Amino acid sequence: MTRKIVDQTFEDDQKKDNYIFISDIHGNLETIDLIEQAKKDYPLAQLVTGGDYIDGREHVKEVLDYLIDQKNQGALVLLGNHEQMMLNFAEGTEHQDGIWFYNGGGKTLTNIFGRTLLPDEVRESKYYRFLKSCPTMYDTPQIIFVHAGVRPDEKYNDPTTYNKVVYGLKFDYDFYRIWAREEYWYSDQAEKMIAHNRTGKTIVTGHTPTAALEGKYDDGRKMKQLQKDDCIVRKMQYPGEPARIFTDGGSHSDPLIYPHNDGNVVVLDGNGEVVRVYNWKNPQGTKFDE
Repeated sequence: MTRKIVDQTFEDDQKKDNYIFISDIHGNLETIDLIEQAKKDYPLAQLVTGGDYIDGREHVKEVLDYLIDQKNQGALVLLGNHEQMMLNFAEGTEHQDGIWFYNGGGKTLTNIFGRTLLPDEVRESKYYRFLKSCPTMYDTPQIIFVHAGVRPDEKYNDPTTYNKVVYGLKFDYDFYRIWAREEYWYSDQAEKMIAHNRTGKTIVTGHTPTAALEGKYDDGRKMKQLQKDDCIVRKMQYPGEPARIFTDGGSHSDPLIYPHNDGNVVVLDGNGEVVRVYNWKNPQGTKFDE
């Protein structure tokens, strides 16, 4: 058995029977109840959390404390773009001035510390040290877990092949994995043509509320468009290829407008098939059917 971290990727050559995945909690306590129910139903499953725990709702500190405890029990806690923005603020390396505060950073600091802190004060906290220790991706024999995505081809895990520049931003290996959207979804962004998955593995992500997904396949099929408050688990998949599974349940949205966007906890088998989903409609879990 080999388990090691390379280029911020936790590589694991041992396939688990089941995985529990949750992404984009965004300070939402209701999501933790869903995780606990899934753990009760699948006590031997590997828990994987896909980033974006902060910025959004008011229980960021409680969520981070929960994740610290879960990591100590063996959970794989991955980094999302919101955590990276917090780290960049603390380290003075934001790629755009004030971008974290635009995305809720001030509220997050108040949630965690009771007030807005200076960058050096954040660096002295246990929460900074915890987030700094989180890898960006979890790569298993059959499944890739990552916040936003990887380039869906045979060289998905080769950092030297990530060199595209978009609007002055370099989509290098780390940036792509926590920020990509259309670059990951489509082979032709103008036509919204859904890309093939050539990695040979199921890819499981969060990052974008699933109601925002749309596009067409090169075999003529189209993705169904959803209402903004209907962020169900979705997939993009061509026949004969592994799926790309999208799980973001919309917890970053305004709870007064979308009160039921509490996240999707997804249970997968070792081959990357979704076997159960937990959300506000089905807190005891239900079979996946898209």
